[in-house]
Amino acid sequence: MIGTAVVTGAAGFIGSCLVDHLLRDGFSVIGLDNLRTGTKENLTEALSHNNFRFEQVDICSKDIASVVRESVDVVFHLAAISSVKFSLENPVEVNKVNVSGTLNVLELARKLDAKRFVFSSSAAVYGDPKRLPVKEDTPLSPLSPYAASKIAAEMYCLSYGGLYKMTPTIFRYFNAFGPRQEYSEYSGVIPIFISQALQSNEITVDGDGRQTRSFIHVDDVVRATYLASQQENHLASTFNLSGSESISVLDLARMVKELVPESTSNIVFRDAREGDVRDSIGSMERTSKVLGFSPTIPFKVGLDQTVSWYRSRTR
Repeated sequence: MIGTAVVTGAAGFIGSCLVDHLLRDGFSVIGLDNLRTGTKENLTEALSHNNFRFEQVDICSKDIASVVRESVDVVFHLAAISSVKFSLENPVEVNKVNVSGTLNVLELARKLDAKRFVFSSSAAVYGDPKRLPVKEDTPLSPLSPYAASKIAAEMYCLSYGGLYKMTPTIFRYFNAFGPRQEYSEYSGVIPIFISQALQSNEITVDGDGRQTRSFIHVDDVVRATYLASQQENHLASTFNLSGSESISVLDLARMVKELVPESTSNIVFRDAREGDVRDSIGSMERTSKVLGFSPTIPFKVGLDQTVSWYRSRTR
């Protein structure tokens, strides 16, 4: 299916990469973003494309209904506040954006008669599962307002799918990484470690560093997310998007140091963060079976690429 797509969070890390992918495959794309964390720099390629239109709008705003009036085939909803730390400090704001904002986008999709709605959720919804790798039918156990907001948003997606003939696909992302992932105090661990190493600052590990994560490259995330829009079945589905190996946070810090040999950074430990899960890796069995997808970019290759991207921006 090639047609017209709306992408929320289009100027962000994953959203902008998805926009580029859709345009290369022949879609017409309408990108929505309030530029709170996304940047137009991420859309440099897209903005020169005849089949792309960018609208600066907040997903919580009533104005969203006025900026998209044409018929739409699929809505990819990626706009969110994606930080456990921020959610602990600002739970009401996270609920507004991640829950009320999602409801607003679902209403837009309903009014535009979109047939598919692809939602970017998070592995945070599982909390600390008793069994790994975690499967999609594992009971949900939010440890943070961020995780709770994603569960609520998932439920809205499923309810709209049942009521309004709009097929929802939910992806639970496990630690996506790669170029365009900006650094801030609310970033994921990879951009934080790379930025600290390049500046020869202390590489700060929360807790004992033995907690594990499964990282998946943004190009693999985008490829799977796109595949969801191409499925012929019209059944609601939830999929994990996880890397295939568990890597401890301490080992990650050491790998980053090796890739930045000029760095004089030392690895230091600080208190564990509230709301963080201990171990996280997802089963990709359902994703592989239904979508025919498995990650193709080895973690070390992707990490080297990401360090190079950050290095090019600090020159």
